[in-house]
Amino acid sequence: MSENTLLNKISSVAENIKKIPKEEKILIISHYDADGISSGSIIFQLLFKLGFSPHIRILTQLDHEIINEIKSLNYDYVIFSDMGSGQKSLISSIEGKNIFIIDHHQPEYSELENEINPHYFGFDGAKDISSSGLAYLLAKEIDEKNTYLSQIAIIGALGDLQDRGEKNSLIGLNEKISQDAEKANLLKKKLGLKLHGFESRPIIQCLANTIEPYLPGLTGNEGACLKFIKNLGIDPKRPDGNWKTLSDLSNEEVKLLVSGLIRYLISLGFSSKEAEKIIGTVYIFPNESSDSPLYDAREFSSSINACGRMNKYGLGVAICLGDRSNALNELKQVLQDYKQKLSYYINWLSSSNNSIKILSHVQAIFGGDIVDEKMIAPLISMLYGSKPFSLEKPIIGFSKSKNFVKVSARATIELVNKGINLGALIREAAKKCNGIGGGHNIAAGAQIPIGKEEEFLEYLNKLIKESQVIKTEVRTTN
Repeated sequence: MSENTLLNKISSVAENIKKIPKEEKILIISHYDADGISSGSIIFQLLFKLGFSPHIRILTQLDHEIINEIKSLNYDYVIFSDMGSGQKSLISSIEGKNIFIIDHHQPEYSELENEINPHYFGFDGAKDISSSGLAYLLAKEIDEKNTYLSQIAIIGALGDLQDRGEKNSLIGLNEKISQDAEKANLLKKKLGLKLHGFESRPIIQCLANTIEPYLPGLTGNEGACLKFIKNLGIDPKRPDGNWKTLSDLSNEEVKLLVSGLIRYLISLGFSSKEAEKIIGTVYIFPNESSDSPLYDAREFSSSINACGRMNKYGLGVAICLGDRSNALNELKQVLQDYKQKLSYYINWLSSSNNSIKILSHVQAIFGGDIVDEKMIAPLISMLYGSKPFSLEKPIIGFSKSKNFVKVSARATIELVNKGINLGALIREAAKKCNGIGGGHNIAAGAQIPIGKEEEFLEYLNKLIKESQVIKTEVRTTN
């Protein structure tokens, strides 16, 4: 298995797409997170340039209800993006339609003719390439001029936290895509603080607006950020009274800020290794305005993710398709509402004694009816590693929807190296509870019946314990 075999498969699927008659109706089904919206947008642009009139629909999850609806729709061609590989038993019930799958999640079973998934070719879909990266490679295979879509592919990869190389850089096929963007003068890389808008905005705003990574006590609180900066001995204002940006800081002040942030995170219980992740590779899109939330690729990604979480799917797609006027104005309000919502959940969590449960091998947040099902994933990602949660075990989040409980799960690369494969474990635990699930080794999700949360967590705790024991025994034997 190699990159060439993956590219050959992409070439084969590309040929099948080009054979579709232009009058045919094509439906794109994609996930609501940053990678899903990005990959769906890339496929939409690809098909539109080919002369089709595609329709795109963004979903939270595939289930029997959605599948039955797709069956009834008047589309002969359906492209699943950032979903599908883990739900092929569901999709297999669709008859009389031509199905394409472009997905990077762990597949449920054997490869389909028009399915592109990196796992079949020896690549890890959790770090080597995301669905938006696969969509980009497909678009590039059809037309080299589609290199401009490399930016959106990077957005998807960063949205799925695939910057897992040295200094939080993209690796594998993602890095090759970033090289395409650099050659086209669409991307610049540098080492710096991973704060939103750090290149161009006032430092106080950068700290307050940074969601990923989450800065407890600082994110969402400009007053606390102002006090933090002053306590470091940095004057936050220029002589003319305007707020300082990065360019206004001396080398000594930058060092004070970096060391101060690391000390602050360590004081909150983060390991020095985790705290130092505040420094990393910064990805900049030079063709975007320097004061735009789309200038910094991570902030762009967070913005698209916020659109998905706040049910503004059309806005996220519009931005990925190039809308830079009305969409950006609307985005400002969406981002504000998104941050306020996360702050509300964090405050609620700190005052709720029954919402946290920590077992021997797993820890969980029970969001109940309080936490929106679309917000449970970013909530656990933000709080993972901060007290009372530890990075020594996976974190699970539960949130009740109308008909089911949404489950989100996160682990660390260290836990994966110890034998944890969350995608497989979550799928097995969900099946035990009459639900469905799957994902990556480092991140996964599921839907389970309401009332099954405790049973799911206890069984998952058992599975994780067993998986680590097996890994230890194999390592000892070797």
